[in-house]
Amino acid sequence: MRSRRRFPLHRFATSSLVFALASGLSVTASAQESSAGPVVAWGYNDSGQLDVPTSVDGVMGNATAIAAARYASCAIQSGTGAVVCWGDNNYGESAPPASVNGTSGSATAIALSEAFGCAIQSGTGAVICWGNNAGGYLNVPASLNGTSGSATAISAGLDFSCAIQSGTGAVVCWGDNFYRQLNVPAANRPTAVVRHEKI
Repeated sequence: MRSRRRFPLHRFATSSLVFALASGLSVTASAQESSAGPVVAWGYNDSGQLDVPTSVDGVMGNATAIAAARYASCAIQSGTGAVVCWGDNNYGESAPPASVNGTSGSATAIALSEAFGCAIQSGTGAVICWGNNAGGYLNVPASLNGTSGSATAISAGLDFSCAIQSGTGAVVCWGDNFYRQLNVPAANRPTAVVRHEKI
């Protein structure tokens, strides 16, 4: 079990503006400059949360978007669109698949949870998820995974995700529904809500 420790507040003096910010349980990460810049992380580092890869820390590359979860973070590399993750990888949350990590595809948006991550694939708009699938976290509905539809934006909670469907603007959610977090209000959903409930 991880112990909780108090650390002093750190203030960063910089002449650059921050354009992207993400906070997890024990870490905050920001990307500086205007639309692409180096990722800076601060907070607790028991799982490598602060060990930002050189591919997005300004040494060999920058980032255009970032996401942070409990013990891990991800960023989209500027220029390549590759999803780069670091920190804890107990559930595979820091190991994005080839379809979005730059090997055979890239991403335009990312979301990260404690046990899984998701991204919107460049070109197709398909939602791609990876990591733990205990509660159907990776079971992206056909209306978003490129089979019969795609997405323009995505967000992840502790054990579920939601995305905005291309064309319709409908909010579609999947994963665990213990707290009815998949029950999207009628005004924001398509005619048939696709969801996967944990049994």
